[in-house]
Amino acid sequence: MSATAGLTLTREESLWLDQHRDSIAVGVAVIPPYLSNYATGNRVEGLSMDYLQLMEAALGTKFQYQVFENYSAMMEAAKLRSIDVVFGVTNTEARSHFLNFTPVYSHLSNKIFTRKGKFKRAEMSDFAGKRFAVPQGTALVNYISNNYPDITLIQVRDLQEAFSLLAVGEVDGVGSYASAGYLYTVMEGIDNISIGGSVGFDYHISFGSRNDQPILSRLLEKALESVTVEQKNAIERRWVQPEDSQRVDMDTLIHGVIIAGFCLLLILLLMVVLWNRSLKREVNHRKEAQKEVSFLAYHDELTGAYNRQFMLETLAEYTRLPSSADQTTCVILLGLDNFSLINEFHGQKMGDYVLQRMSARLQSRLSCDAVLSRTGGDEFTALLRLSANRVSLSHLADRLIAEISLPIAYGDQSFALTATAGISLQQGEQEDPLRLLEQADLALHEAKKKNPGSHLFYASEMSVKLLENQQLHAALSEALTTEQFFLEYQPQVMLDSGKVIGFEALARWEHPVLGRVPPDKFIPLAEQNGLIVTLGDRVLLLACQQGNQWLNQGLEFERIAVNVSVKQFVEADFASKVLNALEQSGLPPEKLELEITESVFLGDRVLAKETMCKLTKLGICFSIDDFGTGFSSLLYLKELPVSKLKLDQGFIRSITQDHSSLQIVKASLQMGHALNMDVIAEGIEDRDEQQLLQDLHCEQGQGYLFSRPLNPRLITAELLLQIEETVVPVTEV
Repeated sequence: MSATAGLTLTREESLWLDQHRDSIAVGVAVIPPYLSNYATGNRVEGLSMDYLQLMEAALGTKFQYQVFENYSAMMEAAKLRSIDVVFGVTNTEARSHFLNFTPVYSHLSNKIFTRKGKFKRAEMSDFAGKRFAVPQGTALVNYISNNYPDITLIQVRDLQEAFSLLAVGEVDGVGSYASAGYLYTVMEGIDNISIGGSVGFDYHISFGSRNDQPILSRLLEKALESVTVEQKNAIERRWVQPEDSQRVDMDTLIHGVIIAGFCLLLILLLMVVLWNRSLKREVNHRKEAQKEVSFLAYHDELTGAYNRQFMLETLAEYTRLPSSADQTTCVILLGLDNFSLINEFHGQKMGDYVLQRMSARLQSRLSCDAVLSRTGGDEFTALLRLSANRVSLSHLADRLIAEISLPIAYGDQSFALTATAGISLQQGEQEDPLRLLEQADLALHEAKKKNPGSHLFYASEMSVKLLENQQLHAALSEALTTEQFFLEYQPQVMLDSGKVIGFEALARWEHPVLGRVPPDKFIPLAEQNGLIVTLGDRVLLLACQQGNQWLNQGLEFERIAVNVSVKQFVEADFASKVLNALEQSGLPPEKLELEITESVFLGDRVLAKETMCKLTKLGICFSIDDFGTGFSSLLYLKELPVSKLKLDQGFIRSITQDHSSLQIVKASLQMGHALNMDVIAEGIEDRDEQQLLQDLHCEQGQGYLFSRPLNPRLITAELLLQIEETVVPVTEV
């Protein structure tokens, strides 16, 4: 591990950064008014540039900036990989084919701009058969093309061109975020354009990086995480707040006075009246624009609730107030359970409707002095000043959860959601207001794990557990590059003869202080903290190296099985990683078996099939791990090149007592045999289980009855013969 300006980097990340410290090319498109804008010459300034400069300092590097005149040209360069980083991009499926994305660092709300008087209140469906202008290369182009195919989409070079076309009636509408509309209408003197409604698609701005350089993505994410809340607030205050629209440019005023003076020679009274009316219209228009932008600065556009920025500022004010048993600051953080399924199965439009309804319901249950804000995609925060009585707070949380749980009607459909809440209370003086929100977040996550649909109060043990997880995460990163991390191997046998036919590679971690850390603890941790791919790659290479070593020692086996996580499998370069591991180790491809879970089938089946076919052609085989516990489908098993099913040990351990488990095992065996697949049962611990499985014609097995997982040094030809001899073959009666 190494540290760079306070960042904790792995050895692999440090080596990569040293090699590319002054060669990381960052693409920046000029998108006024605040994401990026020309300062002087070819120098660019703006909100994104402030973030990039802080990230440069954190990484101790100097980015090489390439300025593009428009967004489309920048995205084309990113697709061709002529630049390494994109300064501002919304995560879409199409872009994920060539970019990785950092967490969101800014939001832009897209509005519908029309000519005044054209629409009283506009929606995107109103533009069917009409011309609608959007800058080319943006995520908004794909959104409108996919969701509103009847709209004639006019892709322009930039927003300035779009608003110019709208002003003269060449297009019927423009899709743009509010601050750009302010710039290109008010500041350019265009007064026949107004905001007619919302597009329904907002930009959630991230930094994008080449997905063939995953280390760069991790470095950018760590650098972005190092930006403090104070720095973020300073950046927002500098760039997002609109200019004072009450000010009238002095040159314009003098020019107007001069014109008025000349006109007074002709008709003084008429010109004064006309000039005064125009000035009032201009001021009113600017007031409206400022009011709109100011509203968006502190409100969530979709739900109308306050946004995270307003909640943080109010939280800071509340925590400065005296805290006592009679009145203190309380945060109730509510998370909608499984909300993502609404968008996946019913579409974003219904998801937006649900969020709007939930916001209105929660507001109806809160007192008028409570601050309700939408602080995440499916999270709402209630900020209150009230008594520290936990019974009363529990009742309030239960009422809010019950309100969310009421059925929702949408068209001819009706469904219900549940919610979970985390609650935190200010105890004495609060030096860091954000700490109160973090405590509510910890309580929410703990409640979702223990009892979804209920609430939990924050307890100090949660912070201790979080700290332990953070320390364990740091220790795991180090372990992956040291001898702390190693593999053990559990033999797999033929049930009718006891012959050892292969081994399953199992990850192990021996911490110098904590001792043996169980896999059910560090593997979920690796998944949560983005280390599962690194862990999986390490297991694959070590297993291949060990398998080749056994072959060189004369130890015969059919295959060595390696577990592959879903995140590892869906990476674009997964097949290349497997081939590299085989090449580095010298293990023949036909000796490798990759165990995947049924959840792989829920993703891109076309990509999964391509990857599996590419590897099976070389002799690598695939097995389905924990079969019967996930999303099983005969169609998927028939389509994909799977040669083995592995029955989950949860069914095997109760097969002799539980009728349901027995029926599941029978059905799985019949399914596997019908598809000409081998079936292996894991978790066999006694002779009765072995006997029953043989009676059901299960060919292969593994478990403590035959052998525990072993250190590779203990696995010899003599040991395998010993296992075979001690396993008394069970014959059919």
